[in-house]
Amino acid sequence: MENAEKDIRVKNIVLLILPQVQLLDVAGPCDVFTSTNMCLCKEKPDQGYKIYLVSGTADHVVYSSSGIPLTCSHTIYDIDFPIDTLLIAGTTHLILDEINPYLYEYLRNAITEVRRLGAVCVGAFVLAKAGLLKGKQVTTHWKYADILQKAYPELEVNINPFFIRDGQIYTSGGVSSGIDLALALLEEDFGKPLASEVAKHLVLYLKRPGLQSQFGNALPDYDMMSSFTKKVRDLLKDKLGQSLNIDSIAETLNMSTRNFSRVFLKESGMTPGRFLEKMRLDQAKNMLEYTNLSIDIIAEKSGFGSPVSLRRLFLKYLSVSPAKYRKMGKGTE
Repeated sequence: MENAEKDIRVKNIVLLILPQVQLLDVAGPCDVFTSTNMCLCKEKPDQGYKIYLVSGTADHVVYSSSGIPLTCSHTIYDIDFPIDTLLIAGTTHLILDEINPYLYEYLRNAITEVRRLGAVCVGAFVLAKAGLLKGKQVTTHWKYADILQKAYPELEVNINPFFIRDGQIYTSGGVSSGIDLALALLEEDFGKPLASEVAKHLVLYLKRPGLQSQFGNALPDYDMMSSFTKKVRDLLKDKLGQSLNIDSIAETLNMSTRNFSRVFLKESGMTPGRFLEKMRLDQAKNMLEYTNLSIDIIAEKSGFGSPVSLRRLFLKYLSVSPAKYRKMGKGTE
């Protein structure tokens, strides 16, 4: 009876490992849960976490994106223990079509048996493909957010938070955000004092200041854009300080305004106006980070017209002013 109670009080945590996994997506959460056990061992040795690395393939050894092999104690085909929390570690979204369909079936069955199901970084794509995120608010790595939103329009993708909880589903942002998520799960399980102690031990913020969106570009990487979107981007990149409108862009491409807007929305997942706005925002961010130009000049060169308009867009997308963003980039805040 005593052993049965002990097993219940120790929560089984599964880190689901896929090929090309990023090590920090595994190591970060593992260190949070392991440090929790270290902090509990004196006063509550019968509580804490038991961590399992479980392969999402038939092989017990999975190679990370850095080439380092990870040896898993189990695979999804031979799990023989109850799971409290299952977290999918991030990998590249490019391998999703190579994953055995059984993995998605396994996750659909697991959702009814686990207390919490989550994903680190690009692991959100796996949950989405399994059909477990319909109607959910989710986050993922800022670089892949537009791809996720376009592929699964029924989701509400928000890249501002480092992690999001929607019911029993948890998703986190890019790479190190798995640590933020693990600390949040720890706080849920054992309270803020212990979570704070673990965060201090790991020299981390319990709740990291700022937003994930402050770390990335407003637009996806150039290589991820369609050929048509790249063509428009190349056309506009040296003209952002000029007065631009959709009619003139369409005319340059020998298209009607209506047809251009329709095709561009289909190809990029956003309207031409929003795309131009984000291009200007990215240019302003780069100038704030890498130049000493005044905010007035940056607003002019980026096509915002005035510092007021620039500030409005920064607050809209990043929740900080241009001046504060510059200070953060220089490490003064």
